[in-house]
Amino acid sequence: MSKFLSYYNLFPIPDPKEFLGMSSDGEKGNVVTTLARNVVVVLNISTQKQLLSWSLPEKLSSKVIYDPSSQKYVGVFGNHSLRLWDVDTSDVSKCKKLKFQKSIAHLVENTQEALVLFSDGDCQTLSQALASRKDQKEDTALQLSLAASKIISKPTIYTTPQGQQVLTFFEETKATGELQLIRVALATATRREYHIKREDVRLTGYAVIEGDAAPQLLTIWSDKRIFMLNLADRTSERSPGQFVSMLAELNVESKLSVHGVSRNFAAIYGANYGQEGGSLLVYNTQFKVVNAKQYFKVYLDFSRLWAGDEHILLAMGQNIAAVRYRMNQEVLVDMLGSQFRDTHLTPIELDHINEEEHLESVIKFDGSTKPFNYRTIKSKLNKHLSTPELQAADGKELAYDPPELVEQEISEIIKHHVHGEANSCENGLEDVSVTLMTNFFDAGPMNTAVQALVRQLERSGAGEEEIIEKILTLFIKTGNREHVLMCLRRYSNISEKMLAWSLRFALDTSDNPAQVNGHAQDEAVDAKKSNDTLLNAVLSCSFDASGIEEHLRHHLELVHVQRLMNHLYKLASDPSAQLEERPNRNYSLVQTELQALQWFGCLLTSHFTLLSVSRDDALLETLSNWAELLSFYENSLFDLANIIPLLTNIVEKRKMKPIYSTTWYGVEEVVLY
Repeated sequence: MSKFLSYYNLFPIPDPKEFLGMSSDGEKGNVVTTLARNVVVVLNISTQKQLLSWSLPEKLSSKVIYDPSSQKYVGVFGNHSLRLWDVDTSDVSKCKKLKFQKSIAHLVENTQEALVLFSDGDCQTLSQALASRKDQKEDTALQLSLAASKIISKPTIYTTPQGQQVLTFFEETKATGELQLIRVALATATRREYHIKREDVRLTGYAVIEGDAAPQLLTIWSDKRIFMLNLADRTSERSPGQFVSMLAELNVESKLSVHGVSRNFAAIYGANYGQEGGSLLVYNTQFKVVNAKQYFKVYLDFSRLWAGDEHILLAMGQNIAAVRYRMNQEVLVDMLGSQFRDTHLTPIELDHINEEEHLESVIKFDGSTKPFNYRTIKSKLNKHLSTPELQAADGKELAYDPPELVEQEISEIIKHHVHGEANSCENGLEDVSVTLMTNFFDAGPMNTAVQALVRQLERSGAGEEEIIEKILTLFIKTGNREHVLMCLRRYSNISEKMLAWSLRFALDTSDNPAQVNGHAQDEAVDAKKSNDTLLNAVLSCSFDASGIEEHLRHHLELVHVQRLMNHLYKLASDPSAQLEERPNRNYSLVQTELQALQWFGCLLTSHFTLLSVSRDDALLETLSNWAELLSFYENSLFDLANIIPLLTNIVEKRKMKPIYSTTWYGVEEVVLY
């Protein structure tokens, strides 16, 4: 899963119409930016500093790239000449101008040596093109008409797992508007063409994304559908490929910019659907979900995307924005969990998706391969047969433990160390069932009936959110605290709606017990501890702040908010009060404070009106305690502000300057007369 970490404006663009693009530099973290047809600037993305710049004598026809083989910068002038210069070059006009008879469309970046892509679709390495340029005998008029009739865009080189390099680029015919993808294997010069077209719909965004086995063509159409085409050598799939999902987050009526960020990840920029502004998305092509979003207040038609290291550069309007992102190792269920979105699919769109998925399932159906249900037959036989008593192995009469004991021990080991359960498999891989347990404190269902219900839902392929919606509703309505706690610990992806409902249930069942004498007082204290355990389990769950505020406003009353604020204040101020460990949070005081502050912020936002008009003395005292705690945090930040320059120097690896000595001067009294 990917997450956006920071966003800032990197550099201004003088004229968007003259902007040619960005490419990688020889130094990691730098980018070569062709701001205009005669201005090239090398920028450092992290420090936002301009390192190098050149004002070129002639207008460029393509973006400038860095060639790692010759360690020089290369630019194309007028589609028929090249110039090469290095870092120390101050005046590019003094560099030799290398003319070509063939029209040059683009220079393509490569880790080994840059490629020269001509307008007729041929490509050569830079050294080969320079060696053979004098042997070219092309018709100049024909080359000029060829360059004017077609637009070649997005040339990219991909390396397959077998080590073969593949060049892909798009070719658009200006007269007809036809678009096709060209795939060229550099080792064999094998060329394949894919015509990109669908009836009665318009293409709004397209790019080639790096896949696991081969590059893939991703296309987005005006009906919100996303298609993907595998570009492997032996595939016979036709363009535009298979329908995979719908894009509901962006307005497909406007132009979309699409760029491959890394393997199985694509960046998409476009206008927001149903609201003002634009958004930058990271789309996972493997699981077909949107991982991260970056909102912009204004959408601009002109946009270019580029990705390098951990940054996505978005050139829009008259600025280049840098967005830092991070790829996390997470499972699919974490990406499909309680993710809050501002836009949702309409029922008509859902019907279209289900219709096409049903059609795909019918086409791929090849019949059942299991003539008998061995699991059912075995369960019937076990009912008629008596269960023998298992004897432990002693090495003499019984050398090995029975299989039942071994399976039980293996299950216990897996449960405590791998956080999973081992289920028996009677019919090979077709009956494999794996149940993940992401919380170590999960003890599983308390009785056989609930265990059968939970495992039946898990084995049927239901997701965590669907299971929680069904069984947690049942347990809350029946007042079963033990199984509500089991659900909160067993499943990590709980929707904001069910989480708010569980919080109300935990608060209703955590009333302070009456203070009595003797043994009854101990039972009351134990009951309160048990109820606090349920409340802390709810507060330990992860949630989306903007998505849960509406549900908190609906489920919690003012008395619940007051009691919850007191409990959160205890979690934030008492070092002995800590929330239990979760997969996304460690068992520590810092994590407990952060979770308590996040819940407190959501309560202030959801019940701001009631809190502001209330005259309850107990509530005012609670808010005063929180105000003192937040003031302490604020004062701590002022104290830490003095350390920021030192930390900045350490991060940027700057050397500490010595303190200026005051002994380098002296005062002497001189008598002149």
